[in-house]
Amino acid sequence: MKLHGGTVMTIDRRLLALIGRRNPAIYDVIPRGGQLVSLNPQPIPPGVLGELAAAELLRIGWLAERFGLDLGAISDELDDWCPTYPKLPKLPPWWPPIPDPEPHPDWIRDYHLGFASRLAAVTSEFKGTKLQGLADAALKRSLASLETSLG
Repeated sequence: MKLHGGTVMTIDRRLLALIGRRNPAIYDVIPRGGQLVSLNPQPIPPGVLGELAAAELLRIGWLAERFGLDLGAISDELDDWCPTYPKLPKLPPWWPPIPDPEPHPDWIRDYHLGFASRLAAVTSEFKGTKLQGLADAALKRSLASLETSLG
C-alpha cells in the first residue's frame, strides 16, 4: 500500500496504524527505536485450561452436528482431549503449552477437574441430541482419570 509520500506500508504496519487511530494507547506498548519490551506471560492454570479444552471439544462437536457430520471422528480423539491418567492432553498447537518438562501430578488432576466440571455444568443442554453422547463419554473418561489420580 502506498501512502501520500510514496512510502510503502506493509499490512502489519497498516493494521497497527488503523488500530492506533481507534485506540492511541496501543502506541504505548509498541517498541520504537531500540526499545526492548520483555513480556513474561503467566501460564494458564490447569483447571482453567481443562475448562477451555472441554468447551472447545463441545464447540467442535456442536459444529459437526450442526453441519450434519459424524461425531464418531471426534469421539475417536477423546484420548487427546481427556487422556487417561497420567497421560497429558494433546491440545491444538495454537493453544498455550503444557508446562515443561513434566507437570506435577496435581497439574493433571486439576486439568481433569476443570474439564469434568465444565462438561457437568453444560451437559444438560444437550439432552436428546447426538452431542449428548460425546459429552457423556468425555465426562465419563475425565471422571475416571480423576478417580485414578486420587486413588
